[in-house]
Amino acid sequence: MDPAIRQLSETYNHRSVEAHWQAIWQQTQIYDTDTARAAPDQPPFYNLMMFPYPSAAGLHVGNVYAFTGADIYGRFMAMQCKDVFEPMGFDAFGIHSENFAIKQGIHPRQLTDQNVERFRETQLKRIGNHFAWNHEVNTTDPTYYKWTQWLFLQLFKAGLAERKRAAVNWCPSCKTVLADEQVAEGECERCGTKATKRELEQWFFKITRYAQRLLDNLDNLDWSERVKAIQRNWIGRSETDGEVHYHLRDWLISRQRYWGPPIPIIHCDTCGVVPVPEDQLPVELPQTDNWLPQGTGNSPLADIPEFVNTTCPCCGSKARRETDVSDNFLDSAWYFLRYPSSHCSDIPFDLEITAHWLPVDMYIGGAEHSVLHLMYTRFITMVLHDLGYLPFEEPFRRFRAHGLITQNGVKMSKSKGNVVPPDQYIEAYGADTLRVYLMFLGPYEQGGDFSDQGITGVHRFLLKSDLAVGDDLSCC
Repeated sequence: MDPAIRQLSETYNHRSVEAHWQAIWQQTQIYDTDTARAAPDQPPFYNLMMFPYPSAAGLHVGNVYAFTGADIYGRFMAMQCKDVFEPMGFDAFGIHSENFAIKQGIHPRQLTDQNVERFRETQLKRIGNHFAWNHEVNTTDPTYYKWTQWLFLQLFKAGLAERKRAAVNWCPSCKTVLADEQVAEGECERCGTKATKRELEQWFFKITRYAQRLLDNLDNLDWSERVKAIQRNWIGRSETDGEVHYHLRDWLISRQRYWGPPIPIIHCDTCGVVPVPEDQLPVELPQTDNWLPQGTGNSPLADIPEFVNTTCPCCGSKARRETDVSDNFLDSAWYFLRYPSSHCSDIPFDLEITAHWLPVDMYIGGAEHSVLHLMYTRFITMVLHDLGYLPFEEPFRRFRAHGLITQNGVKMSKSKGNVVPPDQYIEAYGADTLRVYLMFLGPYEQGGDFSDQGITGVHRFLLKSDLAVGDDLSCC
């Protein structure tokens, strides 16, 4: 560290100051929100940011950039006398988590629990955001995925979930099928392996029934224009000889993997395809040491007799459970509804609480989720609206795609090996310095280039200012 900075740091010790205020926040629960009790004279403001995958690498500075910008906006809304709700959680099921567990040779349950702990305790609680931790969600918790399975059943009963044989994308490396949206230029978007075609029976959601509605509603959304343009292109309406065609295909949700919520369906030789009764949810993911993907077209769950063998809830005959799990994009397609009602154990979301807090007032996330996450979320919201569960049909009043943080002009990615973790900078300079530096990199929707030299300059500025000496910027 620069000797001049070290001398100034002796005057303002960010470690002790930030630890002091973090302890006070935790003791007073100042940022916890009682969503069941509306604040008088304070209009609600639901300030949401995309929840992270809890990878072993932890957060990188690009995540902190996104979260900081959203948090600043939430604090600004609080200053306008809004009752701000800013939750956080973990999108912890799926191929991304399982592939890393395979690479490390550690069971995904063990690895995920470790990673969630690291994210929450050593990173997210240190960056200065006013997260409402009393409403944390984790998609791998049975109390969460019980309702993901409930959601599947609602679509099944409405005729929007269908099991059919079709030519599907197959990743030889991940050893599972992929939705069309998860294949980019013929390659698996998770691992980069060239995808092939297989003929398999799979579960699909009939999102194509909503193609025109998904397209029409874009005109009235206050969203980043680049995101709306990507969605319009993906839906891809075209007309030939008076017939309307769409590029959009039905959403393939089956995965022949272990790490995900079991699809709540029973196969009976007499009754056919039977939904699991709602009072038998959740269908819990069984513990097993044989969880590696097989590449046979079957999930590892198919080799667990005590899981597979069951009785038909209709006729009582011997029957078999569905052994595919659902894609993690179903988990994240409704999590914004669960946050305000996370304390409710007997319903997925409370109607009164939902009507008060939703739709989400501001949603912040990456433009790379324009097709997968955002399209699926809009579809699920429309379905729940049509089924009478929601008074609105679009999930987010406003969406802004944050910019990218680069290093030496190159986009940060694990494959390039240039991801910058925030820990060393928080430890050396403090969360306030990192937050201020990131926000001055450039326009929020544009991003900027990260450099050690730049953050040093910001740290020197804060140490010299009257605001920094003996005070804590993040508590303001």
